[in-house]
Amino acid sequence: MTPTRVRLVRLRAALLALTLAVLVASLWAFHNVHDTAETVRDRTSQAVLEVTAARAALVAADAAAVASFASGEAKLAGPGQEYANQLALASQSLARVAEFNQAGEDGGNALQVVESQVAAYSGSIGQADVHFRQPDAAVLGAVDLWHASRLLHAPGGVLEELETLQGRQRDALDRQLSSTGMSLALLPLWLLPVLALLVLLVLTQLFLKKRFRRVVNVPLLTATVLVAAIGAALVLTLISRDRLDSVGERLDGVAAARGAQIRAADDAGQRQLADLLTEYCDEERGCGFTADEFRERARRTTTVETDNTRVVTAGAKAVAADASDAAESGGREFLIPAGTLLAGGLILLGLHARIDEYRYRR
Repeated sequence: MTPTRVRLVRLRAALLALTLAVLVASLWAFHNVHDTAETVRDRTSQAVLEVTAARAALVAADAAAVASFASGEAKLAGPGQEYANQLALASQSLARVAEFNQAGEDGGNALQVVESQVAAYSGSIGQADVHFRQPDAAVLGAVDLWHASRLLHAPGGVLEELETLQGRQRDALDRQLSSTGMSLALLPLWLLPVLALLVLLVLTQLFLKKRFRRVVNVPLLTATVLVAAIGAALVLTLISRDRLDSVGERLDGVAAARGAQIRAADDAGQRQLADLLTEYCDEERGCGFTADEFRERARRTTTVETDNTRVVTAGAKAVAADASDAAESGGREFLIPAGTLLAGGLILLGLHARIDEYRYRR
């Protein structure tokens, strides 16, 4: 076997090995990022948003119930339609969180605790409604209302559990993003097989041009273009990965905006509850240490009421848009394997005739 044939055979083997490496690396990177993007779009981001929605709805329901009892409307309409609507919204959000939950068994257990506490809260509001309708049992109604509010606000209560659950869903997103193994810093590593194959293709064509006096090898030139396109597909995959980072940032923005809205609404509702309790407390002995401490603290809160609804809505839409963009494949799941396999076939075709020329030479 002549030295030229040996060199051509080795070039072919090296080119095919690198082509296989490009195929494996590109498909792995694409599917890892794309699968994560679909999970983030369809489940994780939705879980985070629904937890914040459940928190907001429960706070709004509690404030609406307190307002109804404080104004006396409860004697006619009970806790009120707004309370019922917000409680229904909270239940729907909790059901969606259970569907989208990415926090594993801990998340599922936390949801069960929250759902049982919400049921107990609703029962206490119902008892308060019954007692407030009875002229001689209004004090019991105030006690029931206080107990219901503590189910939401006390340490380990519904709102604290939901805040913890929101953090767990957000942590799940971070774990999913880190599991992709792609980042701007690691892009050269992912592109290394592509760059190595491109360099070897160029060197092979230069060798063939010098050795066989051919201006261009069309199959190898076409293979070079295809490999460059696969490199571009890897860069697009990195862009999709970066969009996933923006999903996390936008989710944090939505959570912060909704959190401010929740705190303002909650403080207003708690101040109104403190005023209501004062009507039924003994002037000298007060309502008891815990209730008196709550009344004093509620009156000291000066959170300015804010309406971040537009900010939250716009942020949620941006989250959905970024997640959808990140999950958009652009047909790469077909183009990457088809382009790589075609490039491998063109490499074989481009070198076959040259190797065949030296089959019988010594």
